[in-house]
Amino acid sequence: MKTKDKIILHSIDLFNRSGVVAVTTNHIAKELNISPGNLYFHFANKEEIIRHIFKQMCRETYQLWRMKKGVALIHPLDLIEKNFELFWKYRFFHREMYYLRRKDSVLSKMWKSHIAKILKMITVVYRRWLKEEWMTPIKSQEEINFIVNVLLATASTFLQFFESAERLPAKKHIENGKKYVARLLVHYTQGQMRQDFETFIS
Repeated sequence: MKTKDKIILHSIDLFNRSGVVAVTTNHIAKELNISPGNLYFHFANKEEIIRHIFKQMCRETYQLWRMKKGVALIHPLDLIEKNFELFWKYRFFHREMYYLRRKDSVLSKMWKSHIAKILKMITVVYRRWLKEEWMTPIKSQEEINFIVNVLLATASTFLQFFESAERLPAKKHIENGKKYVARLLVHYTQGQMRQDFETFIS
């Protein structure tokens, strides 16, 4: 594995374990047993590392949501599962994004662009699910936008909220998060898909 890739991998682990504020580039270099100068050869500062990780997270997220011709549609519950796996992998973002965006204007613009793209991709996926008769028709684009916004807000902030409100292992919040999103969506499912969701929730 290349040094740059190792820096990213260990940075994600350190940020998840200790939080972004507590971790410095010196901590990252020490974890990798390399000199700070070697790290700065690849990344100018911690903010640049964070942006790189954010881009990586975005790519993996888009790969999940992108509809490909000739490829079978992913089951909505499987999509929820895979998304929450990504939330766990990059959980420091969901704990600290508000702070990170305020501190780094570049990252803030990247976040806004990411949210806009995800909103569009979710809408496209919903329309495919509608054709499969997995979901019920939603009356207006305004209502679709409302539902998508609520789902995205819930999924992207649940970890920060529940970790501050309940004393449970962090991984348990991930499992609860899946149920919350499923409970929001179940009202728009039909047929066998409705049964699948109700079974999952119960």
